[in-house]
Amino acid sequence: MSSASLADLLASQLPQGLAVRARLLLNTQAALDRALPAALSGHVRVMQLENSVLSVACDSGAVASRLRQLSDALVVGLVKRGIAAASLRVSVNPELMARYVHPVEKAGLPPAALDGLAHLNAEIEAGPLKDALDKLLRHHRSI
Repeated sequence: MSSASLADLLASQLPQGLAVRARLLLNTQAALDRALPAALSGHVRVMQLENSVLSVACDSGAVASRLRQLSDALVVGLVKRGIAAASLRVSVNPELMARYVHPVEKAGLPPAALDGLAHLNAEIEAGPLKDALDKLLRHHRSI
């Protein structure tokens, strides 16, 4: 079952008012993402839009502070995108922050690949490519 058909199935099972409200919030989130500066996009979530007050949650205090500074311009941008917001209420919710995922240890380049790069490095003339290959080989030989 595709995600689109699953979404249609769920929407058909929801009460009409709830489905309409969910679509409104999704459209508001999309408009907010387009109106936000790139550095803030993905760090702000729409919580509700009620009585022309758009309530949003940020994943950190720094994002919330920056958002409060931009709130007037952001409201103007949202109105241009068809969102009926007159003001912005900002709160902090650290649970929105992505969980830390320990980096996966990657295997280095195989010895045959390193030998091939070393052979190529020995055959080319001095220049930026040779410098880059030297650096790459030093890095992988020290691992």
